[in-house]
Amino acid sequence: MSSLFTTHGALSWHELTSSNTEHSMTFYGEVFGWSFRTIQIAEGPYHIIENQGESIGGIMGSPAPAMPSNWTGYITVKNVDDIIQRVERLGGTILFGPEDIPDIGRFCWIKDPQGAIIAAISYHINAKNKIG
Repeated sequence: MSSLFTTHGALSWHELTSSNTEHSMTFYGEVFGWSFRTIQIAEGPYHIIENQGESIGGIMGSPAPAMPSNWTGYITVKNVDDIIQRVERLGGTILFGPEDIPDIGRFCWIKDPQGAIIAAISYHINAKNKIG
């Protein structure tokens, strides 16, 4: 597995929640030369972003049509549940999770005291084989 998926504190995944996934894929494909591979998850199609054969992120449809499209970075951590306790102790908020992603890992979304949002994720040992 890549060190991004095993190194605590590494920015390992970038995810776009989009109000129009097809337009987003066309835009970013042309801007950066990315290609996409679509898989099915419980929430619907998930488009894995590939850059020169490396899986670097994903694009999924917005769960709420009124929600603006946005990017979220995922930070690799050793234990999501430990991070949740730290976030709350330091004045942050857990927006979502923790939740398990079958065969991938466990994650949560965090809002820091200034309002910025990021996600924390602990990957299963074979997760890189599943997504990339």
